[in-house]
Amino acid sequence: MDNKKKLKNEFKERMLIGGVYAIANSRKDKRILGHAVDLRAAQNRFDFSVAIGSCVFPELETDWKESGGRDFVFEVLEELEIKPDQSREEFKDDLITLEELWLEKLGRAGSD
Repeated sequence: MDNKKKLKNEFKERMLIGGVYAIANSRKDKRILGHAVDLRAAQNRFDFSVAIGSCVFPELETDWKESGGRDFVFEVLEELEIKPDQSREEFKDDLITLEELWLEKLGRAGSD
């Protein structure tokens, strides 16, 4: 097996760490919640958005334009590891449920 195939297989077989996250404006009492099957990818997407000053989160676009994203932080609220016998779709359903629990916990104020 060549190196490229090996890397692809390792990527596919790595343990997914998903979870619920918040993107919060540190200057205003405003945040959105989200869930991701791969929290690392969600964090990278956020970091890239801040680095280029472009908002990929429509709910935050107005506030984002004021600061170029510098006032926003990415917070992991809870991590969840995919179970060995769990399908990706089942894992996503669990993450949706977890996000709903966080919305209730934060009194729906966490969603904007």
